[in-house]
Amino acid sequence: MANKGNIHIGTSGWQYSHWKGPFYPEHLSNHELLEYYSGHFDTVEINHSFYRLPKKETLHRWRECVPGEFIFSFKANRYITHMKKLKDPADSLARMLDVVDSLGDALGPILFQLPPGWEFNPERFSNFLDMLPPRYRYAFEFRDPSWLVPGVYEALSEAGAAFCIYEIGGRLSPRRVTAD
Repeated sequence: MANKGNIHIGTSGWQYSHWKGPFYPEHLSNHELLEYYSGHFDTVEINHSFYRLPKKETLHRWRECVPGEFIFSFKANRYITHMKKLKDPADSLARMLDVVDSLGDALGPILFQLPPGWEFNPERFSNFLDMLPPRYRYAFEFRDPSWLVPGVYEALSEAGAAFCIYEIGGRLSPRRVTAD
């Protein structure tokens, strides 16, 4: 897993057709994009996992085409965050963690992006944090403002999980540090 306290620079995803020309050379195939990307950045968020878990073989292939110090953050599947809203996560969490283990030392934080419109649920959040195996690093992005309260920051700190600082649509989240 990634070392604590290091700063890595990257983007959310790498396979965007509109990046050809402005960033990627036009001649690159989709299979060459990650290798090119990793020559300019040292981390990326795997965000298509939000919609469907990738195959282990896919993660192995991605890992093989980047430098050894490259870090992948992994966005948790929406089934856990948006459909189940952190309720009864044992099976889906175990499936996801089995897949992310394929990244080995290239695995950075696992990002749980919670949906807008879902208000803070202290009991469910606490239960979910308690279920997270400590050998991984976690980050939480809250899209509903009801989650932006001291009790959430304290729970994240106690669990060693990071609060995701973001800017979206001109809205900047609070700048709270809850983990290294």
